[in-house]
Amino acid sequence: MELRGWARRLPLAGAAVAGAVVGHGFAYALAVPQPARRLALLAGTGHQYWSAAIAAAIVLGLGSLGATLARSFRAGLATGGRPAAEPPGRLAGRLALLQVTIYLVQELIERAAAGVPLGGPVNGRLLVTGIAVQLVVAAALAVGLAWAGRAAEVAGRALRRRRRHDSEPRPARPWPTGWFRPSILLAAGLGGRAPPAPAA
Repeated sequence: MELRGWARRLPLAGAAVAGAVVGHGFAYALAVPQPARRLALLAGTGHQYWSAAIAAAIVLGLGSLGATLARSFRAGLATGGRPAAEPPGRLAGRLALLQVTIYLVQELIERAAAGVPLGGPVNGRLLVTGIAVQLVVAAALAVGLAWAGRAAEVAGRALRRRRRHDSEPRPARPWPTGWFRPSILLAAGLGGRAPPAPAA
């Protein structure tokens, strides 16, 4: 039971990590629009790991999407099972909480690793912008995952109905009796009237 619970949480965690990385990048792009200044800020605030973070976000995001599709498709195949897709509003709330937490922890660790204080106008703007962006990204991710899960569930139900239709026994064709035997006899030259009696 505990293993199954972890298996259900892993897609959410993967989506949250991917969303946090995407939101992190958008937050810096919005807070510091100038590319040269943004690159200098990233280099001086402990972002040397950023290429690895992007790669991890891609892998975790695709894994989360694949797990969501597989779980929803299996739910569609199951007879009488409840929908596997989580309501978008609830999913958005859970993703937002995880992504904002990841973002804030990232900022604290980055500043601590680089020896840069968290205060200052740029950092304050980054925090506010980053939280707002994380909320928007979480809502978009929730809608996308809910839509993908719904589509996979519909596909699973369609396949289940097709299998059930193919496995149903087909009614036997009725054997014609009223006209079949006389028609065969006539065709073989055995039916019709009897030959005339010989003359006396």
